[in-house]
Amino acid sequence: MSVGPLPASQAQPRGFTRWLTGMAERYVPDSYVIVLILTFVTFILGLLLTNSTPLDLVADWGKGFWVLLEFAMQMTLIVVTGYALATTPFVNRVLVRMAGVPRTASGVYVYAVVITFIAYYINWGFGLIFSALFARELARQASKNGVKADYKLIVAAAYATFIIWHVGLSGSVPLLVATSNHFMVKEMGVIPVSQTLFVPYTIITMLLVVLVTVFLFWKVLPPKENQVVTMEEVDPEAMQEQNVVEAVRTTGPVTPADRLMYSGILSYIMAAMFLVYLGYHFFVAKKCLDINLVNFIFLMLIILLHRTPANLIRAVQKATPAAWGIILQFPFYAGIFGMMKFSGLVEVFAQWILSVTTAQTFPAFVAILSAIMGYFIPSGGSKWAVEAPYIIAAGAQLGVPHAKTVIAYAFGNDWINLIQPFWALPFLTVVKLNFREIVGYTTLVFVVTGVVILLGLTFVPF
Repeated sequence: MSVGPLPASQAQPRGFTRWLTGMAERYVPDSYVIVLILTFVTFILGLLLTNSTPLDLVADWGKGFWVLLEFAMQMTLIVVTGYALATTPFVNRVLVRMAGVPRTASGVYVYAVVITFIAYYINWGFGLIFSALFARELARQASKNGVKADYKLIVAAAYATFIIWHVGLSGSVPLLVATSNHFMVKEMGVIPVSQTLFVPYTIITMLLVVLVTVFLFWKVLPPKENQVVTMEEVDPEAMQEQNVVEAVRTTGPVTPADRLMYSGILSYIMAAMFLVYLGYHFFVAKKCLDINLVNFIFLMLIILLHRTPANLIRAVQKATPAAWGIILQFPFYAGIFGMMKFSGLVEVFAQWILSVTTAQTFPAFVAILSAIMGYFIPSGGSKWAVEAPYIIAAGAQLGVPHAKTVIAYAFGNDWINLIQPFWALPFLTVVKLNFREIVGYTTLVFVVTGVVILLGLTFVPF
């Protein structure tokens, strides 16, 4: 995304961060191109490292190609419903009220970290859009209150806590493995979220990461007052923008169809049905939280909070483009999964991991591997199809619980997002900045929180 030339006060970050961003822009292709390259690489590795013939590998690729269809739809709904929820009138009122609380520049930065952490924890799709809107509203309110806060730093703070989304309530892999028919169920069984998301190992490590991030934006990163860049300098029209998506009724005679479209009665009836089912799910069927139920809850919320079918349709239409990468790329990642699983590459990679790790170092190794892979495969859900077969196999041979492997994978996947711009794109579209304008800040957060994550995965008791 481009917003025109940068003024001198918005120069690109220097040194390592500028080099890293330049290398990424020059040499890292679009994520769809990456999945095609990975398909060819997997095919060649299968020929070199297994007894498979080219026809065998093509057959394995086709056998796996549609394995992730259900998961792709689940992930698409997380993005779309989260985006739609962030633009409801109710959320906007809450957002505006909260944004007016801090009265100092350091308070604005810390508040950006804390509130967006909560948003990402609730739902990463919701968190990305809510956090972008919240960053803009924080900057607006700071300007109104006479607080001189740096807009780029507010935006960086609001994006930095995306580092915890995969260990939050919408973490795709922890929720996926809690679902009864996930594609790795034969290898690892069903693992409830009580053993992944809600254990001290996960919660303590996550809170340590957040506390370190708060400290960085409170004491280390804030610029001097004469270096502050306000939102008005970046986007002069920002003070007049609205955050709510609402459908506009066309002029002309009101028909019965119009009354249904712009009335809330159908939405309220449907929301009541959702509530009844939630009661049945938890108290009668006694089932736990999984990826389907998270989407179910968010569908209910957007139906209820957008009030009318017209508003809901408009919000979902605006949200859908954010999910294009999932729709297009997941089948190809499933094809890679098929080649790895059915050709024997899983066993080859698992044995390599076993040769360089121990039960103690395995979680940190998985996190680093997940981060490296995540730079080239930015979707944590699709990347799981590539990595899961061999890290689960290796972890089992080392005696590492599958739940621990899942969490190590999740932290590594989140960690790389601080320097990988793929998921930042919908966020940056809202805040009207380039990734290079915040990556100088997020790279420092990446380095420091990386140390915390690796130490936590190694030494916090599971």
